[in-house]
Amino acid sequence: MSLEYEYIIAGGGSAGCVLASRLANKSKDSICLVEAGGSGKNLFIKMPAGNGFIFGNPKFDWGYHSVKQAQLNNRKIYFARGKGLGGTSIVNGMVYIRGVAQDYDNWRQMGLDGWGYSDLLPYFKYSEGSTNRQNKFHGNQGPLKVEPARNFSVLDEAFIKAAVETGHEFLDDFNANKRAGVSRIDSTTYRGVRQSSAISYLKKVPKNLKIFTNTRVVKILFNKNKAVGIQTIDGKKIYAGKEVIISQGAFGTPHLLMLSGIGDANHLISHDVKPIIDLPGVGQNLADHLDVSIQYGSDRMDLSAARYQRIDQAALLLGRWLMNGSGPGGGSLFSSMLFHSFDDPNYPELQIFMTPMNIDENLSDGKNETTSILQSLGRKLLVRGKKVAKPGVQIDINLERPKSLGKIRLKSSNPLDYPIIDPNYLNNKKDLDDLVKGVKVVKKIMENVNIRKYLTEERGDWKNVSTDEEIISAIRKTAYTGHHPCSTAKMGMSNDIHSVVDKELKVFGVEGLRVCDASAMPSQITGNLYATVIAMAEKASDMILKLEKKLPWKHKGNS
Repeated sequence: MSLEYEYIIAGGGSAGCVLASRLANKSKDSICLVEAGGSGKNLFIKMPAGNGFIFGNPKFDWGYHSVKQAQLNNRKIYFARGKGLGGTSIVNGMVYIRGVAQDYDNWRQMGLDGWGYSDLLPYFKYSEGSTNRQNKFHGNQGPLKVEPARNFSVLDEAFIKAAVETGHEFLDDFNANKRAGVSRIDSTTYRGVRQSSAISYLKKVPKNLKIFTNTRVVKILFNKNKAVGIQTIDGKKIYAGKEVIISQGAFGTPHLLMLSGIGDANHLISHDVKPIIDLPGVGQNLADHLDVSIQYGSDRMDLSAARYQRIDQAALLLGRWLMNGSGPGGGSLFSSMLFHSFDDPNYPELQIFMTPMNIDENLSDGKNETTSILQSLGRKLLVRGKKVAKPGVQIDINLERPKSLGKIRLKSSNPLDYPIIDPNYLNNKKDLDDLVKGVKVVKKIMENVNIRKYLTEERGDWKNVSTDEEIISAIRKTAYTGHHPCSTAKMGMSNDIHSVVDKELKVFGVEGLRVCDASAMPSQITGNLYATVIAMAEKASDMILKLEKKLPWKHKGNS
């Protein structure tokens, strides 16, 4: 027996949950949302400080790796991607920052009418439920709750003061007119709970929405050049009366398209996949924010988030949060941020953020660590036994609009084989040059007395680094992903060989098939991706239902 719905959404990630909710609530059509992971409502997902338990946990994280990166000393890079309703919004840093106006205006200048900043701003506002912002840039009634970052510490305050004294402007709101400067960030948390897209948009599931979890989609079904449904890993076929929408993210979406016969024909044939549509752009144009992390030591464990890896502190954090969502467990690690511009203050090249501890991005198992029993028990409670955090400060420098682009390719026709991921980091020399300049910007800030008084010396590969050659060497040893991959099934014009979907997110050459997630972004943006993906999904739901002229833009808080 087969199942049939009007719309099928393959992937319950950041975009998929929005689409499912909006399509179901704005129409009487039957909607089916299919997600490979679980419900996305685990305790440690809901608790913002539980990120360490989710990150790298195969139950909640796909755990992708890149191929060896030639410009990063042949290191493989780990990519955290959320597995469960909410997708990567169950594992992200909960930072609410949109791109800058020029990012989206560039999309419109590519010929993508309807995707400029003025076109997207209403959707940002419509989706946002800000708890404290009352101005023309923000909405207060949307499902995605946003509040000032909770864990704003002595170190965050010191970092901001140091940045201001070294020439950076203090900003009240990163999502207003200006971006170059330093500020406390807005966070996608509310009353101590992470605001994933599942938690935000699927609080109440309409009767016309059917959600399948723990159900992996492995193939799109076609009748000639028309998408008519999907097939799951257990062989079940689900049919769509109107459309199939793919929302599996920057890695999952191109992977599924290629497995289904949409992609570069020669590449598909080489892996025994029969081409349905020859679209060379599928899996190309992979853009990611390359991140350089500089660690500074400290003797002030009392100021460090690392203290919560003691069993007594971890238990206290968890207990307070379970009681009423209060305490540090209800906020993310990221509370302050700096955007730096080399030339145009409206279009900064670097995103710099501070974490009040030293952490290991490579997910070491901690077997060689010498730690007290209190630390060992605490990290088992909150971070699954991963390497112990240390007191200090970690400064991460994200390159916002990299020139180096990578690609996604099939490893085989077996859907259980992860795709080959090659971000091609630092292939373009300008990226390296900009990061070197960024390191010097950070070093100047961190030498300021406001922050320096809490710190000892730089740690690891950054110890005693000063010359350009030493900086480059340290970058190659330490750089990793900013966890913001996009553009692997990019939106564009039909005459662009690398474009996969048109301005209505419809896949070229196929009827009844759309893509809506970060893979469809035409290019990388200046900031974190979550808010933009949410806005894209909001807009997509109205394009699908042809409701653009009926949206309540004048509801309370949007004027």
